[in-house]
Amino acid sequence: MLFNVERVAPPDSSREMVLIYAKDSLLKVINFSTQWGQQELIKHISRQKSYLLISTTKGNYAIRTEYTKNVDTSMHYTYKKTFGHKRIGGFKAKKLKVQFSGINKDFDFYYFKKIPAKYGSAFTDFPGLVAEYFLPSDQGLFKYTLTSLKNMDPPLSLFMIPENYKKVSLEQFLEEIATP
Repeated sequence: MLFNVERVAPPDSSREMVLIYAKDSLLKVINFSTQWGQQELIKHISRQKSYLLISTTKGNYAIRTEYTKNVDTSMHYTYKKTFGHKRIGGFKAKKLKVQFSGINKDFDFYYFKKIPAKYGSAFTDFPGLVAEYFLPSDQGLFKYTLTSLKNMDPPLSLFMIPENYKKVSLEQFLEEIATP
């Protein structure tokens, strides 16, 4: 799955992309950003484990992240199914109305009913995989739109932590980066 990401408030010209690979209960989420470069996250859904892969001048790190904190716990929102649909990435997507706490506006989201939401990187409690959605953050309001969905069987090695990466906690990573 490939998502195009644009900041809609405040608007700017920077573009981001999110590429997601899925295999059984494994996910690999790759973010491409003009500001932050490439970031990779490997998730094992059934084991509730995840690692953020980061390359620095001090080495390559696989940082253990708290999986449960990556699953929509920082956002407070409500949603309801509503009439409407549109084609996204060549597939029919159904409409949802979403309301974020603290924002006086309803947002139109679209999802694929036949693909479980757990295979996405956000809104994993929805009735299907979100194909077009908005995400508020401290940096603004971002719109994610699925541009490509391919049925493929990625190799298991894609979901493995590379051998040249050191597994660390976030605290260990920050200590190592802070030392000269």
